Amino acid sequence: MKITRIEPTVATLTPKKKVAAYARVSMESDRLNHSLSAQVSCYSNLIQKNPEWIYVGVYADSGISGGDIRHRTEFKRLVEDCDAGKIDIILCKSISRFARNTVDLLETVRHLKSLGIDVWFEKENIKSLSADGELMLGILAGFAEEESRSQSDNAKWSIQKKFERGEQWHTAAYGYRWDGKSFVICEEEANAIRVIYDNFLRDVPLRQTSRWLESHGYACSMFFIRYVLQNMVYAGDVLLQRYITENPRTHRIIENKGQLPRYYVTDNHPAIIDRETFEKVQEKIRDSYAFNPAAHRIVKPSCFSAKIICGRCGAHFVKGVTRTNGHDGLQEHWYCYEKIRKRTCDARNIRGYRLREASCEVLGLTEFDETAFARTVEKILTTDTDVLEFHFYDGTVRTARIQYFDQAEKKHTDPHKKPFGYRWSKNGYVIVPKEAEAVRLIFQYYLDGLQITDISRKLEADGYGSVRGKISRKLIAYTLDSDFYLGVRRIKAQFSESGKEEVIKNDHEPLVTQEIFDAVQVRRQAEYRRWKGRERDAKCDGHPRQHP
Repeated sequence: MKITRIEPTVATLTPKKKVAAYARVSMESDRLNHSLSAQVSCYSNLIQKNPEWIYVGVYADSGISGGDIRHRTEFKRLVEDCDAGKIDIILCKSISRFARNTVDLLETVRHLKSLGIDVWFEKENIKSLSADGELMLGILAGFAEEESRSQSDNAKWSIQKKFERGEQWHTAAYGYRWDGKSFVICEEEANAIRVIYDNFLRDVPLRQTSRWLESHGYACSMFFIRYVLQNMVYAGDVLLQRYITENPRTHRIIENKGQLPRYYVTDNHPAIIDRETFEKVQEKIRDSYAFNPAAHRIVKPSCFSAKIICGRCGAHFVKGVTRTNGHDGLQEHWYCYEKIRKRTCDARNIRGYRLREASCEVLGLTEFDETAFARTVEKILTTDTDVLEFHFYDGTVRTARIQYFDQAEKKHTDPHKKPFGYRWSKNGYVIVPKEAEAVRLIFQYYLDGLQITDISRKLEADGYGSVRGKISRKLIAYTLDSDFYLGVRRIKAQFSESGKEEVIKNDHEPLVTQEIFDAVQVRRQAEYRRWKGRERDAKCDGHPRQHP
């Protein structure tokens, strides 16, 4: 007799599938938002009612086109969760809701397929992991993409017909409001427009106009002023189809430079600026350096003109300007004529404010005086080093060192950067009285509880500025955090002889006391901790905040 033992078998349970859904609408409206909420509600109930599924969530993009996945934050979050192994099945209403771009659709589905994740499309009844799933997806995705392109072409045709009839978009420029039929003037904003035009005709600098408007409660920048002065809308005209959409896939807006016809409509709406004034401004703009630097080939002579002689080739240095974000948007520099015009000299350029600093040093002045310089200095001779020779009319010669900030040498020499409140001399750092006063006020205002933005505005209103223009928020933050104003100088390892960072205490005269500096650091650290806390909270929203 043979006895065989039969082991008990335990039924294996099929693990539950982790299921998520994706929904999308391409426009923001009450009707479409209702459609989106209906999709979210439907899929939430469907997944949670199935005992074999684990509800992961519904990912929904609202008001975003399906032609490109770059701006679809929820779609990208869905893929990231799939990569993290949080999802097994994705439900979607249709292929067009998932993507209208064939390439993006197939690439995403193939990536998910490699992870073993199935995508179910309800309308087309397709599962991506099925045998014919990818083939059907490719065919139907092509139809969805072509449908999107057809809808885009129909919309373009409709818009172009409106432009041909002189009908404009409802987006109103600053100074106007749309009342449902046409543009109407907003008097409060229109007053700012009139001030901009009036000041420009009276030769008031654009920077001064910007500051005046900001002091009266208008958010105004130099770019905005230039935009207003050149915008025909304020004369009652409008240019239609000025910008066009590049293609229905990217939805990138580009300027119409002749690809499609444009339509100029005169007397389209009430004008804020009369036509005669507008034409005068346009004529003046054509001759204005602020708008057209190329129209001003001759630079206004200064006290340095014809006085700086190149020590290498003997040519004179000439003045040039470059556009920056500094004072009046321009940066002055001096360069050898032979270097720029004939490319036969390799003399280094000299920045204007550094030339003035060196002149102050040899003249024994705290602030540069053009009259005193022109009356006493005959010429300035450059050398192969960082030394300038100042030749005076009385026959004496004095020298001063100047930092060229040559990028090739910056790695090997201490550039003696000029901190706000000081200037570099042969005897070390020397206090600049006006700037030093501003530094002390920065620390005082900060301890009084003012924010950095308020400090910048208050200093500007009080007439304080830096070499490059107004005292910026970045400069104020650097000032508050730097122990340089305690008399401490830090030399980076690349500049020190030992090859290590050096800290020199009592290197120069301090501008604030240790007690004031420590009190400022307490508040700075407290603000930093609050900022880090807000940053962690903001990660969920996708809105990172800047450091105070």
